[in-house]
Amino acid sequence: SVAAQRAAKVSTSIVSIAQVLARRAGNDDRPMANARAFDATACGARRVALDYGGVRTNGLGLPTGISLICGGGFHGKSTLLQALQVGCYDKVPGDGRELCVCDADAVKVRAEDGRSCGGVDISPFIGDLPLRPPGSTKSFSSPDASGSTSQAAAIVEALEAGASTLLFDEDTCA
Repeated sequence: SVAAQRAAKVSTSIVSIAQVLARRAGNDDRPMANARAFDATACGARRVALDYGGVRTNGLGLPTGISLICGGGFHGKSTLLQALQVGCYDKVPGDGRELCVCDADAVKVRAEDGRSCGGVDISPFIGDLPLRPPGSTKSFSSPDASGSTSQAAAIVEALEAGASTLLFDEDTCA
């Protein structure tokens, strides 16, 4: 299974060339009809070889550390991130993302206006907050956190839970 072939810590994530990452709709997880397949051959990305059921394929390897996916609007950045989010699960044949794998402990981090936070040390990201005593970010609590404080809390919580990979999408970040 793909889940058994996790990226040997050389890479955090692997996306094989020719994977169909686009989905039909937000509420339909089937591959988009006539979608353009993923192709990383034109970029300077790390190439990796993956053995899947006796078939060797090349793909994009995102190394451990910081990787930034850039591009214009509607060029597939969020679609790639969504494929990586579910990259720890095996796919059904024909899903189009069978060879898109990611660390099992990867976490997508986002801002969530209004979420509850309790006793989280967000001081590495936010020094002090208006209308709060100095140092209150060392044990931040709120029943209705803002986007930036909720995102800072989500990063800290993910790291405390042992996440090795954090996935950020600029569309959902503060």
